[in-house]
This record gives sequence, structure tokens and C-alpha cells, in this order.
Amino acid sequence: MQIAVLGAGNGGQALAGYLSMKGFSVNLYNRSEMRVTQLKKNGGVQLSGLFKEFAPLNVITTNIRKALKAVDLIMVVVPAHAHKVIARICAPHLSEGQTIVLNPGRTGGALEFRNVLREEGVSNNVHVAEAQTFLFVSRVVGPHAAVSGIKKSVPVAAIPSSDTENVIKPLKEIHESFEGAKNVLETGLNNIGAIFHPSTMIFNIGRVESQDDFGYYVDGITPEIARFLERLDNERRMVARAFRVKTLSTSDWLRTVYSAEGKNLYELIQDNGKYRGVGSPHSLMHRYILEDIPTGLVPMSSLGSLVGVETPVIDTVIGIASQFYRIDFRGRGRTIESLRLKGMTGEQIISYVNGD
Repeated sequence: MQIAVLGAGNGGQALAGYLSMKGFSVNLYNRSEMRVTQLKKNGGVQLSGLFKEFAPLNVITTNIRKALKAVDLIMVVVPAHAHKVIARICAPHLSEGQTIVLNPGRTGGALEFRNVLREEGVSNNVHVAEAQTFLFVSRVVGPHAAVSGIKKSVPVAAIPSSDTENVIKPLKEIHESFEGAKNVLETGLNNIGAIFHPSTMIFNIGRVESQDDFGYYVDGITPEIARFLERLDNERRMVARAFRVKTLSTSDWLRTVYSAEGKNLYELIQDNGKYRGVGSPHSLMHRYILEDIPTGLVPMSSLGSLVGVETPVIDTVIGIASQFYRIDFRGRGRTIESLRLKGMTGEQIISYVNGD
């Protein structure tokens, strides 16, 4: 199987290196040259952490045509707010039968990506899917792509869901953690990053602005902040219930994915050893806000309003972030309008994503 990894950041380098290590032919693409200059000189990725070896890559390029040529599987590993841009860049160079997986899609990613491909005239014979979370806990540290953890469960759904079985087959060759989800509503409304990331950033905004190094999860989420996150999470789950989507609470997700132990969210976060190495951002302009609000909290709020589920805590976080950052996150974000779901009922949306 020939695979293209789009995005040479923390996740993309780790995934490309791992895939090469597993024996796949891997093309790594990045939009800017800066990320790949040294990788080109080296001819691949130096893995560290759980994997300690050099992984040669077939192609390392900023040329999308070169990256996509003759590949079977395209793994998109870029911040979710870049999905539309990547879809437009890819569209002229896609071939029939190729599969695209967003790692992860956040909320509404596969819907948005497919909409753009259709705008650009791409046929229905290109399969689009999204993962609910990224397979690895990884960071680029100097010259290394350091992998510190592997998720035990990575649900994936295609749009429509009738394609999911075909998408899962090649992913299972990559790692056993990939598993089929009911549909993209299930993957999108189990977007845990939208719960953990933005609020924690806002509550610690002074520390981040002051360049105070701290453990983002273990220090940044105090008992009271954890209780706030639980209220935020309850609203996410209420929206999901309206779309007949089964969800794990953030607490149960930590138990399932990381085998964490504890009586409440705060204790589970403290017990999760994989979070101990995750430091704080060094800039306010970080994906925890710029990605997770417009592609996480905004679509959750918008979907909630469609089915009559109120989301006052989610709306508060969106509002405060919009004021702090002087950005109209609702205007920029994924909404029922931008995802082309306006005018549908909740039941019609369910049928639409299932391909009924």
C-alpha cells in the first residue's frame, strides 16, 4: 500500500515515520518548505520515544501532485481549520478510488472536506473519512519526532457511512486501534479536544501570555476547572443524544483510551501519565483556540440549535474567546450553514450522513 501523509508537523512526522517503519511506501507533503528542509537532507524521520529508529521516506515534498501520485491512502494530519485549504489543493490531483482520512476531523471535518471536493468537481469515487482522534501522542522535539503514547481506540467513519467498512480495511493494516464508528456524527460529536483545549487555555491565559511553563493538563486543569469541563461535556453529550449518537464522557474516554483511574475528571487527568509530558503553549495564537473553537465548539453549538438543545456553557466559551481574540469564531467556524445542512431536520441529517 502506498500512502501519502499531508502535514509535516508534530503528528504528520510521527505518522509518516511510523508508517515507513511498518514497511509502507510513504510520501510526506507540507505546504511550506521550512518544515521539510531538514527532513529532505536526512531523507526521512528520526523517531524517538516509543520507537527508536530512523525511518526513510519515499518522497518529501511541497509539491502536492508529486505527493499524491499513485498513492492508495491519503492521511491528512493538519489543524482542522486548514482542511478546506488542503481539500482545494488536493482536488485537481486526486485519482479514482483513493481514500482520504482526516486525522482527526474534529467536528464536521469529513462533511466540509467532501463539500469542497464536490465544489472542485471531484467525483464520488474518492472516499472521504475522519478519525475521532489522532492515533499518537507525539511532538517534534529538535530533530526527532517523539511518540510518547498510542491511543487504544481510534474510531473512524466515512461520509457516507456505507463506505466505512472499505476505509477501515487499510487502516487496520496500519494499526489495530482503528475501528469503525456509526457515522461522522459519532466521530464529530465525540470530539474530546473541544472540551479539554479551549477552556483550559482561557482559564490559563495569563500564564500562557507570561510565558509561564506549566503542565497543560496536570497543572492547568485544577479541580474547579475540571468541574467546569464536566458541565461543558454534558452539553456536548446532550447534542449528541439528539442525533442518536452514543458518547463517552470525557472521564470514561480517559479510562478507555489511556487506562486512567480516578473517581472524577480531575483525578483521571492527574493519573494519566501520558499527559505529564504535555507542556503549555508558548503563544496565545495556538490551535487549542484557533482550531478547537471554530471546528469543535462552534459546530456543536450550531447543531444543538438545530435540534433545540441549549448550550449556554459552550456558548459562553465561544463568546469569551471571541472577545479575547477579537475574532468572530462563529463567522469563521463550521455551522449548519457552512456544512450545507441548513433546512434539514435532525433526522434528515442522520439519513444524509448514513447515505440512506
